[in-house]
Amino acid sequence: MRSWVSLAACATVASAWPTAHNSFTSQTYILILGTSEMAPNRARAIASNRKKRRVADRTGDMHNCMRYGVLNSSTPSSADYSFSEKCDSPDTLVNLTMQWLADEWADKVDFVIWTGDSARHDSDRQLPRTAKEIFNLNRRTVAQMEKVFTSRGVPLVPSLAHNIMYPGPNEVTQEYRDIWKSMIPFPAYQVFQRGAYFSVELIPDNLAAISLNTLYWYDSNKAVDGCPLKGEDPGRLELDWLEVQLNMFRKRKMQVWMTGHVPPTLGNYYPECYRGYAQLALRFQDTIVGHLFGHMNVDHFFWLDVHELHALSTSSLWSRLTSSFFKKHTSLSKELLKDFKSLPPKKKSEGDGDDVEPIDYDDYVVVNVAPSVVPTYQPSVRVFSYNVTNWGIGTNSTVAVEDGEDEDADDEDDDGDDEDDVLENIHHGNVRDKDEDEIERAMERKHGHRHSPDVTDCTRKKNRDKKKCLLKGPRHAHKRSPSRRNGLWSPLGYTQYYISDLDAHNSSNPPKYEIEYMTYPLSALVPPTNWPVPQHLLPNSLRNLTQIPDDMKSDLVPFGLKDLTIPSWIKFARKLSKKKKLWRRFKTLMYQGGPEETKY
Repeated sequence: MRSWVSLAACATVASAWPTAHNSFTSQTYILILGTSEMAPNRARAIASNRKKRRVADRTGDMHNCMRYGVLNSSTPSSADYSFSEKCDSPDTLVNLTMQWLADEWADKVDFVIWTGDSARHDSDRQLPRTAKEIFNLNRRTVAQMEKVFTSRGVPLVPSLAHNIMYPGPNEVTQEYRDIWKSMIPFPAYQVFQRGAYFSVELIPDNLAAISLNTLYWYDSNKAVDGCPLKGEDPGRLELDWLEVQLNMFRKRKMQVWMTGHVPPTLGNYYPECYRGYAQLALRFQDTIVGHLFGHMNVDHFFWLDVHELHALSTSSLWSRLTSSFFKKHTSLSKELLKDFKSLPPKKKSEGDGDDVEPIDYDDYVVVNVAPSVVPTYQPSVRVFSYNVTNWGIGTNSTVAVEDGEDEDADDEDDDGDDEDDVLENIHHGNVRDKDEDEIERAMERKHGHRHSPDVTDCTRKKNRDKKKCLLKGPRHAHKRSPSRRNGLWSPLGYTQYYISDLDAHNSSNPPKYEIEYMTYPLSALVPPTNWPVPQHLLPNSLRNLTQIPDDMKSDLVPFGLKDLTIPSWIKFARKLSKKKKLWRRFKTLMYQGGPEETKY
């Protein structure tokens, strides 16, 4: 039987499942909860004779949901769960989600990563969002989360979102300190009041999380200066604080989850803020076990790499910002596919030129962006599992890693891409064109990498010791760290739960969360345990398996990742770049059947 780990009890009991190597690994759960912007449940006095983008709130309220047209005259039901694909979340959807989490996961997860957004978007010009409304909606959502999780001893790690963020201390940092007082460690209060960021130990002396205030780095926030190297800009101060935190946790041989609202891309961050975060992420690769973000509502992953940072530092910022002024907007999925195709090979093959070198995983960190509980796409909740094998053995459960220590190569299996749907072979020495840079971020955001061919490639061994290729501080990366090889604290996979068709449900037929997909291989579902998914949440076809037939396939298990280490993600990206069917499946799941061309 599975004994679920409760952090409050500091239990060390976890179930095991047989891996592909016929060994046993103990696992436990992390809940990732993204955006759940709530529409306020109150009357709105808006003139009905004006044409504007609004629809009827299913709770009976009027709410602008960014859809053109006049008000629908039909009377919505108070038990409906969606009022538009462009709306924020109604009470019914939020309440249903909270009840499902209470019933299924509150006594199973170790901690909850909450990537922000608990107030409606400020998109209704006739009803501007006020600070009071933001604070009230956040208090309301926090009260629900505390009832479900905090009351059971499950830590919550929230992140700030949806505010024009001025340097603190200010009203926002003060209010959120009070709203989140049960989630912020008391010693972190002073720092939080200054910048609305904090760190917390999830498993004392072993595992921590750092909640970032990404609004200080977000280029839509005009109340900050974009992380200049000199001065008292709050974004730069946050980066300085973050470096101190990572150094401290590394000295204590702990692992850290990084979490925030807005993901770190050049399409989202001020250039200097992006470069600052990416440098720290790469420098502390052996300490950071994963990067979890929200905001974009689109399910995807990407990476930060050394070569892009060098390209940014050696090219003219103005030319890079203006080079794509007249270029057609490219969707996020197309940007990702280009990035996936640009990866260096795992190994150098016969016939490759001198300019082709195998990948060095020291140069990469992977970022995960989870979908959200909003009707724009399909409301979703993600549950990660991570490795707790040998937790508590010895004085410190994390393997000490010394820089430069010799070790076997990273464990990335051969792709075996011999299917008929393989795309043309990609010359891995090619780099990205610099006409992919962006202009006017608020209008068209581009989130792909900027790999200019006219600068020194810092991923090449001959260039790595050059001054221009060195990061601003020592680098800590190792093949044996949990982000690189499956071991204690490594992320193993996740299951995504969703509601497939909100509009088809009502009070007599309420919606239910079900599995959308899993990253695990089918072999993970074979007993002796029900990890990584409780048996009753599986469809009948996947329950009570004793073995996996050779010809067995499932749409719920499309990817088969053995774990979520950096080599596994890179291997998966290569497959996506080469297999048309796999890419189409990934893209469908990425947008969850919703619109692809979305501005973030």
